[in-house]
Amino acid sequence: MAREKNIMSMITTDWIEEDPEGRPLRGGQTQSGSGLSVRVAWECAADGVHERRTQGASMKERVLPAMVTGALAPVAARRAVQAAITTGKTEFSLLILDPSQGIVAVENHWQKIDAGTLAISGNPVACTRWKLTGPLIPNGNEEWIDSNGEVVQSQTPTGLGVLKNSRCDEASALAALDVAKPPVEVMVASFVKVDPPLTDVSHERSIALLVKAKKPPIMAPPQEGAQRVVRNTDGSFLVTIDLDTPADPSLASVAADNLFLESSPMIDWKDSAVIALKESALANMRRDVKYNYNAPPINDPSDPNFLLHILIKAKTFRSAVADHIANQNLGSAFASASQTAQTKSGDCTEYAVLLAALLRADGIPSRVAAGLVWSEYFAGEKNVFAWHLWTQALIGGRWVDLDATLPSNGESFHVGHVLLAVTPLTDAASDPAWASLLSSMGNLSIELSGAANK
Repeated sequence: MAREKNIMSMITTDWIEEDPEGRPLRGGQTQSGSGLSVRVAWECAADGVHERRTQGASMKERVLPAMVTGALAPVAARRAVQAAITTGKTEFSLLILDPSQGIVAVENHWQKIDAGTLAISGNPVACTRWKLTGPLIPNGNEEWIDSNGEVVQSQTPTGLGVLKNSRCDEASALAALDVAKPPVEVMVASFVKVDPPLTDVSHERSIALLVKAKKPPIMAPPQEGAQRVVRNTDGSFLVTIDLDTPADPSLASVAADNLFLESSPMIDWKDSAVIALKESALANMRRDVKYNYNAPPINDPSDPNFLLHILIKAKTFRSAVADHIANQNLGSAFASASQTAQTKSGDCTEYAVLLAALLRADGIPSRVAAGLVWSEYFAGEKNVFAWHLWTQALIGGRWVDLDATLPSNGESFHVGHVLLAVTPLTDAASDPAWASLLSSMGNLSIELSGAANK
């Protein structure tokens, strides 16, 4: 695919071993392309799932919670689907494990549409057509399944068109790739144009937008950080971004869930390059007479200035990342925080990941926010919302938005952001947040609401 002037390609291979009863034993995934090289291998053990991840020159190991009992690995899932079809079922659900989506089991639901014959690689194949829905496919896929329980064709609706997969041999697949050149320009195709355009978002304190699906439904935008959301009776959403209204208390239980503090393969905050950048940012903050931080840091939560101190540190880290990444480009494919700290290169994904790492390195829970950002001019287009990532920090039990792509000496956030998903980014490749965004890409319309903007 193409991103502005950059051509990006990715090769992904998944594998899994299962026992005769369909229980997963071990598996893995490899990804390569556009500067990214990741190898993941995992194995089930008595104390959980042991994972080893190699990314570039770094290797990390961790123990994850045990898999859910009863989840079916792919071959067992295929047998279960075949049995359901053979016995004449028209509707059924299965708890399955898809290695391409990581090691989290999901419950998918099949509903029969019809039966017929489909031409696959020039040969007629008798199959049944099903509507498949689940947590990672909220809008549903259509699957054509043969008598062996194997999917021979599938279609996934997206805002950019229908994504179609058909079973074929490697030569046919590569031939189709050649026919498709030049690659699809997914970035520009997914922009959301607004008419009349927004004006001076960097100085507005609040804004109200009407967000609609061109082809319903879409996932409801989250009510997190500076964003408030009201669902209208017609299925659209009134989205208000207000910088002066405190964020709602977070529903995330950080005390019980360390996802927002852990060092993950992407947000690898324990790396020496990340730690060095954090310490440099704090040293600069203490030297800044504007904040008078030559005094000892405030570490006592009962101190009335404790939360202010945390907020200032978070904004200091944001500015540090903005200054640190000197080479802005769209040719990266999800570099980790440590890689970005070393290369000083990347796009919004690298800014967001590196800032999240600095926050976690200082004990501030963080996550990555995904959505749209307003741009008066970007990639040859004017007055558009473009897809974007930024960072959120949990301060005083509330999520605070921080965008490291903004100038280091300016505001840390502005109202021209529409939040659509949040993620601790435990795993970049199989994160459910990306699946939830698929139905929105190219499928949104946004306009200024009649609600007051100020």
